[in-house]
Amino acid sequence: MNRLLPALALLAACWGQSAYILEGTVVAVDGSTVTVDHDEIDGFMAPMTMPFEIRDDVQVSPGDRIVARLMVEEQGSYLAKVRITGHTAPPAQVEGVAPIKSGEPLPATTVELAQGGSLTLGEGQQGSVALTFAYTTCPMPEFCPAVVSRLQGLQPRLPEDARIVVVTLDPEGDTPAVLQAFATDVGATARWNWARMEPAALQDLAMRSGLSVREEDGQILHSLRMLVLDDQGTLVERYDDTHWPLDRVVEQLATGRPAAPEGTSGTLTPK
Repeated sequence: MNRLLPALALLAACWGQSAYILEGTVVAVDGSTVTVDHDEIDGFMAPMTMPFEIRDDVQVSPGDRIVARLMVEEQGSYLAKVRITGHTAPPAQVEGVAPIKSGEPLPATTVELAQGGSLTLGEGQQGSVALTFAYTTCPMPEFCPAVVSRLQGLQPRLPEDARIVVVTLDPEGDTPAVLQAFATDVGATARWNWARMEPAALQDLAMRSGLSVREEDGQILHSLRMLVLDDQGTLVERYDDTHWPLDRVVEQLATGRPAAPEGTSGTLTPK
């Protein structure tokens, strides 16, 4: 048994709901941003590799095993109280495009709609879009089912010329027929589109969206992302959980504002 666990559990109780314990291995360091291949964050996030801001005066290197406090605030998240607990060979870093930031356009991206036809997202887009990711057989209630539940609340309040687009993370299993049946089951209307992409294109969109996704033991492990794109395909704000404020998202889809501070990445909303 990991001797740190009882102590970490006690610390978690003291830190409160907006702080979580993160353990993982540093993959890369870029100034104050570190990419960490982290373990499951109990009650919050599946294991994955993703970037975090460090606000401590601590020097870490690829391969360092760390324990840290993941602070979740309204305008984002960061790591504090970072402690190096060991060192190992650094995990391989996946090369790819960087996630877009607030104020940047999503490069034109074509998705295939379950009901037939295609749709352009990003540059050349028609109308504003709430873009997110899920798949129909996702077994974790706090992930895809929670995403669908939130979208059911957003759908009746969609502004004119706005739509929801959900891209499946399982294009092999989620055939057009499967997606259409699922859309009917969850009450999706014509302005709530379910879409598929070829794996390579899906991986590119996931990276541009800041979405971490991988397959392990037959299960698709992924983070949570929703991008609000204005009618020009520019990122208004990226939400990294399912607790985004409904009124704010509706206003962003209607007007393109309020925008997240220019150049920022995702927002995590306190529960």
